[in-house]
Amino acid sequence: MKIYSKFIFPINFTTESITSKSGKNLFEEYLKVALSEIEKKELLGKTQKERINLVYQKLEKSFEILENITNLELNEASSETIGDFILAQALEINKILETLPDSSLKNLLKDWTFFIGIEAQKIKQGFYS
Repeated sequence: MKIYSKFIFPINFTTESITSKSGKNLFEEYLKVALSEIEKKELLGKTQKERINLVYQKLEKSFEILENITNLELNEASSETIGDFILAQALEINKILETLPDSSLKNLLKDWTFFIGIEAQKIKQGFYS
């Protein structure tokens, strides 16, 4: 089989819009935006009661983990892992709370979430190791 050189073209698969922006984490930014849009649509599709129940379940799980930490011997790696998980839970709860209308219940849940976030940071920094 003979390959004719006149049919081989130098092909550039990169687009200008992507290469003109200089950033290390460009794909990561696109992915974060896409995922946040999907999460917003999923949360807005749920009723207010379902969102409050979801917040309550996540708060309950986080408090359960905080209670169980007193029985564990934490080293640096495990405390950072547990702290990251609890902090991620707190951030998820906060996202859900942003979709709820203003009320005293929302303020109370935000205060609990803030407390969980503070405790997560303490755990990550090794206060309980």
